[in-house]
Amino acid sequence: MINNNKDSYRKLTQELIAISNKSALEIMNVYKSNFEISYKNDKSPVTTADRISEDIIIHEISKIEPGVDIISEEKYFDEENKASSDIFFLIDPIDGTREFIKKNDEFTINIALVVKNKPVIGIINVPALNEIYFSYSNLNSYKIIGKNDASEIRTRQDKKIETMLHSRSMPSKKMQHVIDRHGIRHLKSCGSALKFGLLAEGLADLYIRLEPCYEWDTAAGQVILEGAGGSFCDINLAEFKYNKPNFLNNDGFISLANEQQRELLLK
Repeated sequence: MINNNKDSYRKLTQELIAISNKSALEIMNVYKSNFEISYKNDKSPVTTADRISEDIIIHEISKIEPGVDIISEEKYFDEENKASSDIFFLIDPIDGTREFIKKNDEFTINIALVVKNKPVIGIINVPALNEIYFSYSNLNSYKIIGKNDASEIRTRQDKKIETMLHSRSMPSKKMQHVIDRHGIRHLKSCGSALKFGLLAEGLADLYIRLEPCYEWDTAAGQVILEGAGGSFCDINLAEFKYNKPNFLNNDGFISLANEQQRELLLK
């Protein structure tokens, strides 16, 4: 049973990291093979690895936290299930399926626990790079590389906003306006929720999305970013709410290296 305290969250986080590693092993077996690609109703791709990863994560979480709702991307689109309480898991079994298909290594497993409409545990596993980012209760954030011990990570604390993380697509006209308006000097291209990890470990100042996204895309990354000293909000610089209808965020989000930058944008 989930208890709302630091020790309980720490223990659960370690269990979720182990589950993500179990999923990562199976994902990499598919990654190295000639896997099949199919397409969902929204034209987005899905592979055998997405399904395998989801089955493992749901099965393993159900064993350690029976009765707690699990909202996972593929299962949600199949069943449109909803959270029956304000405590639930948000899962993206493979975030960055297009990157998985391209085999550029920039795909992740995202696991988050949401309590009272706020994510409190976040794990981003990067299987192809053998890296894991994690945080719980927004109390510090950590990175594990290979079999090394976890090391604490921190965001940049400079008020200037110079380096922006962006997907591997070309910036839209709307995004280019943001880049020009705020004098962004450097763009770093990267796929999936890995961008949250790079921002959390101090490799950029800003990651912004202007298109709709789902809550499983952001929940784990938000916990990790905030635990590392960063700031996360909706596109209007207000608090980002979870457990919305369809778990859909219609307007995107803004993630920053520190709260001073948010105050600068508010002005």
